[in-house]
Amino acid sequence: MPCASRDELPLQQITPSYSTRMADWGGMTVGIEAAPAGMDASSSLEGLPDGRCQAHHWGYLLSGRIVADYGDRQETVVAGQAYYIEPGHRISFEEDSEAIEFTPTAELERTLEVVRGNVARAERSAG
Repeated sequence: MPCASRDELPLQQITPSYSTRMADWGGMTVGIEAAPAGMDASSSLEGLPDGRCQAHHWGYLLSGRIVADYGDRQETVVAGQAYYIEPGHRISFEEDSEAIEFTPTAELERTLEVVRGNVARAERSAG
């Protein structure tokens, strides 16, 4: 049975300003994620359908406040709530936030491939 403390999960840099601790366990990625208030990752989602994350996420918000924007509606999650975020979303962090999240690994990897490509292009054009 896989198990790990926060510090035992591998740290992965997603964008220059955002990193998360995550591991693939049985086809699901478990992540312990922290993001600062006001973080906007919308530009890193360019190239995905409608510029939105296409992965399912299940989680529990330990602290903070997040908003899932689906284009036609918004859903808010506050600290102490469990959540399900369906594909087709952008996330905004209204407060410094920390969550434990579970995402199908294949879906997450498809999204992260696009995100990492966008980050690399942005770094090349800035350099």
